Amino acid sequence: MKLLFYNDFQLGALKNDRVVDLSAAAPRKEALSLGALGAEAVIEAVITDFAALKPRFEEILTEEEGVPRTTVRIRPPLPRPNNVLCAFSNYQDRDQPNLSPIDFFHKGSGAIIGDGDTVVLPDIEGVSVFQPEPEFAYVIGRAAHNVAEADALNYVFGYTNFFDVSARGIQGRHTLFLSKEQDTWAPMGPAITTRDEIPDPQNVQMQFWHNGELKQDYNTSAMNNSVAQQIAWLSKHLTLQPGDVISCGVHHRGLTPINDGDRIEMEGKGMGRLHLTVKSLGPRREANWRPPGVHD
Repeated sequence: MKLLFYNDFQLGALKNDRVVDLSAAAPRKEALSLGALGAEAVIEAVITDFAALKPRFEEILTEEEGVPRTTVRIRPPLPRPNNVLCAFSNYQDRDQPNLSPIDFFHKGSGAIIGDGDTVVLPDIEGVSVFQPEPEFAYVIGRAAHNVAEADALNYVFGYTNFFDVSARGIQGRHTLFLSKEQDTWAPMGPAITTRDEIPDPQNVQMQFWHNGELKQDYNTSAMNNSVAQQIAWLSKHLTLQPGDVISCGVHHRGLTPINDGDRIEMEGKGMGRLHLTVKSLGPRREANWRPPGVHD
């Protein structure tokens, strides 16, 4: 099942290229009138009680045709999660062996936008290039503390596309804040694809298009640290909660500069496609940045 929000944060699901309204069966549906924060409460309740809710959702999806996806505004499937964690250097994408340890950084939930929204690039001094990192992300399904790696995938509710928008080339202090944590720099969606539809998170093909041209086509099998390893490590240091979003990092080959007016899209196989536009408040930046050891 592919769960999402649309229009005024109505709960729905993707059915091929159509959106079916599930709001009549939503728990805490009175919270939907509260916008993003209310919608977050609803999706967390769905995640927590999904086993009981799923049969009614499936009935509605069977009975209703829905409306074309292009006729509604898709919202982020998790509008204000408690944690948005992103992995550093988590892919075997260097020309020499890369055994990076597990490490993460936070993004603020205010950075979250959804399908069809606009990534805004501020005019930040010293930036050589802006790049969107198309990443595979997972959503926690129940409280996780000191989880064993062998049991870790049982704590996953589902998966979603995630862009870690990044600025390169900034020197000096506070570089992580300036380079990673701006508004609109955590697009996700269009939906949460439930775990049953992705049988192996370590075998998902990830693709990224820039102005219609395919730029990246990599597989999650190249992760240094698997989803299960990440959950086991993270849950030693903090208790993960239902609705937390963890993004797994990116394969750096093929990263592309973005500028004003660009269209960017990504799709993890089986997860739907995420579409965005770009607006820049500064000059064009075209530097061809790559991490050390990465050559196309």
